[in-house]
Amino acid sequence: MKKIVFVDISMKEKVESVSYKNTGNACCSYKEPVVYPINAVLSEKIKKNEEIKIVLIQTKGNKSLVEKNTKIFQTELEAINASIGAKIEYSFIETNYEELKSNNENRLKLMLSQIEENSELYADITFGPRTVPMLVLCAFSFAEKFYNSDIKKIIYGKVDWKDGKPKNPELYDVTSLYYLNSFTYSLTSVSRQKAFKSIETFFSL
Repeated sequence: MKKIVFVDISMKEKVESVSYKNTGNACCSYKEPVVYPINAVLSEKIKKNEEIKIVLIQTKGNKSLVEKNTKIFQTELEAINASIGAKIEYSFIETNYEELKSNNENRLKLMLSQIEENSELYADITFGPRTVPMLVLCAFSFAEKFYNSDIKKIIYGKVDWKDGKPKNPELYDVTSLYYLNSFTYSLTSVSRQKAFKSIETFFSL
């Protein structure tokens, strides 16, 4: 299955690379420092000659910063892939930095246009506007239902900042939140008490 990876590009002026090895709950052992956490994950997931489509979500703001941070992502991934040999292609989604209904509709439609039949989906929601992760959930739900897509990993990287430097990096696999969202929508014809119990059971798994 073709891997399609959605990456929200950072809008920050200053980004720092960190090693996420054996942190959080993502079970990632890649030791080299990265700015974009998904690259640490992809280092262990992509294979020789495998088709990978990277969808870079760029939010219009400071154009030079977006271009710089996009290049950082590509440089990181290309360095990882140099010893692997996967077939990587890049697609770009560029939208305005505003949260109007029309702009979110445009974002979602552009995301859906990148999805292909029978694909494996990944996402890195570490950076970018706060609304994009919600749209990723919507796009992935649509893809699972209508494109027979397999939702593999939604990744989030956390760091504490101290004296201008990133500390205590943690790499989290938050894919379970996608399934929780789908699960809550599926709760019908039950009492409120039973619904709460079902959610407690979900988190106990």
